[in-house]
Amino acid sequence: MNFLKVMNNKILLSIAIPTYNRACFLENLLNNTLPQARELEGGVEICISNNGSTDNTDEVVRNLKQKYPDLIKYNENKKNLGLDRNLLKLMEMSNGSFIWTFGDDDNIVENGLNEVVKFIKKIPEENTGLAVLRTETYFIDRQTGKKIIYYSSLDKNQPEIFTIDKKDIIGIRFPKITFISLLLFNNKAVKRILKEDRAIIEKGIGTDNIHMLLYNLMFLKYPYIDGIAFNKKIVSSELPCYKFFIEDRFEADYKKHKKLYRLLLSNKYMNDDYAFLLAKKDKGLRRSFIIEMTILRAFKSFNYFSYFGCLKLFFRYAAFIDALLFSLVFSTLFLIPPAILRFVYKVLLMVRCGKKWKSRWRLITNINYRRFKGDRRQ
Repeated sequence: MNFLKVMNNKILLSIAIPTYNRACFLENLLNNTLPQARELEGGVEICISNNGSTDNTDEVVRNLKQKYPDLIKYNENKKNLGLDRNLLKLMEMSNGSFIWTFGDDDNIVENGLNEVVKFIKKIPEENTGLAVLRTETYFIDRQTGKKIIYYSSLDKNQPEIFTIDKKDIIGIRFPKITFISLLLFNNKAVKRILKEDRAIIEKGIGTDNIHMLLYNLMFLKYPYIDGIAFNKKIVSSELPCYKFFIEDRFEADYKKHKKLYRLLLSNKYMNDDYAFLLAKKDKGLRRSFIIEMTILRAFKSFNYFSYFGCLKLFFRYAAFIDALLFSLVFSTLFLIPPAILRFVYKVLLMVRCGKKWKSRWRLITNINYRRFKGDRRQ
């Protein structure tokens, strides 16, 4: 039996959009997505949860809801619940066979929604726990004004639809597996986990990665289900112009991921093979954060709110050895001029990339210039 066939007004796909104080981005996304959804004539709903925004988000959504009353489901939280609880709220709102979590500042390519619906109809709902889409990330070159492709997750060596190795999912090695705008969750599996494993889910609140906890639990709990990749560009995302702070990078790159990995490693569904992969990922957090601090210093975006506040943060939330290393690197970087660090980085790039180093250097310079000039805090 084809459970995905649209009949008796069954909803095939729920697009779940969490939003907070980004009305202009959300409006752009909805103006891009709603006309595509209307052309499909049923089977798609767009769920929006406003997380206590203080801008004109509510006005934007309500105006569009008047124009597209049958497509939009809207929730407004009286106060900000955090990203995790807002995303869970959306999953509870969603009635589609699959839930497509989607960032409010990303976009679906032209005819992309139609492609996703056709893709879903090809795959078996009862055996597919997660589907992963492909993206293209770009930025506008500050010198030429041209659109430069920064990253594409398309794999030319794979067919249009293929099964993902579960070790690459649970080991978080599959390209962009952490990017919510590329993830389609089996709604039945999600609802069951939210009901039966709520205690584990509650422990993951505050990591801002509840989507990662959900799909990891899904594959650990139901080893018979598959992860499927749709190897076609569906999502287009402009590289955001954030202003980076050391405290923010520590929270996102170390503290929250450390909590998530430890929670996964200790949950009742974990087995030895997958535990090895996650433990390796967990150990790599120290190195990743040190590299991140060094790059921020090299490209003059080494922002922080408080020198001693950073040190306190390290020792409060990191393992003691990690805190010592972070503090040593953090303090030493003040003594090294950014120009020297950039020179060392450039030399390493020459060695690693050979003749292609110049194009790679220009790309990296553009990206980090956006960090330096960013006007939004990540």
